[in-house]
Amino acid sequence: MRGLITAILTLVWLLAACGTGVDSSPTDAPIPSSLADAGDPSDLLECDGPLSPMGTQSDGELGGTAESDPEAAIDAWLAGHGRGVPMDGYRNLGAIGNQHVHVYENVGQVKVVLVVARRSGEDGTAQFVVDQLRACQLSEWGGDVDLGPEIVVWSHDTRDLIVADHAGPEHCRWDSARFLNLERPVREPAAGYVRDPLHVLPANALFGSYAEGVELPADATFSGYRSAKGEELWFVPEDRAAYVVSPNGVERWPRVKQALACM
Repeated sequence: MRGLITAILTLVWLLAACGTGVDSSPTDAPIPSSLADAGDPSDLLECDGPLSPMGTQSDGELGGTAESDPEAAIDAWLAGHGRGVPMDGYRNLGAIGNQHVHVYENVGQVKVVLVVARRSGEDGTAQFVVDQLRACQLSEWGGDVDLGPEIVVWSHDTRDLIVADHAGPEHCRWDSARFLNLERPVREPAAGYVRDPLHVLPANALFGSYAEGVELPADATFSGYRSAKGEELWFVPEDRAAYVVSPNGVERWPRVKQALACM
């Protein structure tokens, strides 16, 4: 980061922790000045564009179980609640009082922040739980990010920007569909496309319908994005659909007219 905090600031933080009843034992990593100066975890992010809407300002809303150490708390939270965030690669940035901060970086820049809070269990032992998440847009997380087996990462040939598609929610019976969302700075304005082979989505919410085995339009251009499955993403000027080209043929993924949601 930007260098280590001075010994004076470290002492100030430790004394403050003691004064509030927070454990003041040494942390596993030195405390960078950026961590000490951060008023909110978002201050640690080094985003090229707008922040992601994911995250919460309130403690305890992210779910997850209390564990015996911060790393175990992160592992447990990722296993149960971490869909759509990096599944590994977090670095222990340090701790201020009862907040242990772990970050995910791409090319040396912080793109995701997880805050693990220390609390006292009923028996007085220390417990740790993930309670804050802040992130830059997915597009900035880098092509090496692991988002889990259910999410397909698309990497650009020349730019360090990614997009991803994921299955729809199972409780809506949309899990046969794949949703590809393009946010800024990848796309302006943002747009979404769907692969819907079983036609489970409302037809009036889409510009056209999904189809496979189609011809690639003559005016289609390659976006530069390839999926981890070797698919290529192509666009047309009319922008009512995206075309996915693979060794198996060409598929037309219609564009979404408006945000899709189900109860």
